[in-house]
Amino acid sequence: MAAAMPSHFVSDVEQTSPVTQRIRHSTMIFASLDFETANHSDASICAAGVAIIDSGEIKESRHWLVRPPKGHGYFREDFIGVHGITWFDVRNAPEFPAIAPALLQYLTSADVVVAHNASFDLRKLCGTLDHFGLPCPAFDYLCTLGISRRVWPDLASHTLDALAAHIGYEFHHHNAQADAEAAGMVLLAMMQHAGARTPRELAISTGVSLGHAPCRGAAGHTDTGTIKEQQ
Repeated sequence: MAAAMPSHFVSDVEQTSPVTQRIRHSTMIFASLDFETANHSDASICAAGVAIIDSGEIKESRHWLVRPPKGHGYFREDFIGVHGITWFDVRNAPEFPAIAPALLQYLTSADVVVAHNASFDLRKLCGTLDHFGLPCPAFDYLCTLGISRRVWPDLASHTLDALAAHIGYEFHHHNAQADAEAAGMVLLAMMQHAGARTPRELAISTGVSLGHAPCRGAAGHTDTGTIKEQQ
């Protein structure tokens, strides 16, 4: 089972610069989202993670193991090799409709939703909700992958683990909760770097448009693939 691992943020977001003070004393609240999947199917979510960042700090984070529905639950070996989750880990877990009310409440209560390679996560969210006949609520979202290419164009890689290393943040990659927290910390670091008080200000300063759920596709980025090892 891919349980959440302790993480420690040691980047300059923790320092007491004027920008950091503006971030911590702002009223913006954003939700950071991550999914892991069993296979290429858009209805094969097997883990979900969300982190709530309020005034520059993680206030809450959640992790769910999810049993994919019948016909979408085959765990490919290459996907297991990425996230370490197998059918035995989720066979007694709830299906997505059981966690959807809590998860969607986090997303719709935030000022904006962020994800790394957001088109992947939004496609999986919409595909899973469609499979169960559930509506996808409306919310605005940003892709930290796309924005990072504007903020730090000279980095050799913009994968989540590379960005986390760049800001000095340690985490357990491909655990949905840890990835959600890491994406949130990367966004805070980019806000500080750009002198932005909120994610929306960061989007404006970098020329990246917000995406609007339930429309598919991530703002400022085209999905790089369907397996999360590319992120």
